[in-house]
Amino acid sequence: MAPCSITCLFSAVFIVAMIFMTNSMSTNQTIKTYEHQLSPELKQTYNDIREERTRIFYFGYILGFALAIVIIAYNTQIKNNKMSWQSMVCLTVSVAFITNYFYYILTPKTKWMLDSIDNKDEARAWLKMYKSMQTYYHGGLAFGVIAIGLFAFAFRC
Repeated sequence: MAPCSITCLFSAVFIVAMIFMTNSMSTNQTIKTYEHQLSPELKQTYNDIREERTRIFYFGYILGFALAIVIIAYNTQIKNNKMSWQSMVCLTVSVAFITNYFYYILTPKTKWMLDSIDNKDEARAWLKMYKSMQTYYHGGLAFGVIAIGLFAFAFRC
């Protein structure tokens, strides 16, 4: 069963949107303001933490996407009792989302910004920036989930 090319194209667009969303965090004004007030040592710590978290997020997404592809491939090979396309989309999205989310949450992190903060003003600024980053993280995750859903939907044809 060949996938519908237009749906695959939409899926690719959402993957690009997810990548753009997670990479554009550095252009957010709240994050820029936070980075600007950091000392050179804290700025390096912050950059290391951000790079590590980005790698963890993308690896979790790739892992979830790979599991979704396995589900799609298995479903297309079954002769009897194939899942409906609606069930396949729901299952692949759920598997990919849960895989990405738990991989990110459960992966041990080497550094924490709070370990390097010395005063309440830095802590407040970090909290404001952290909330902004959460918005970008969840937005990127939403785009990724939509992309996987569209990719699975492409195999309905």
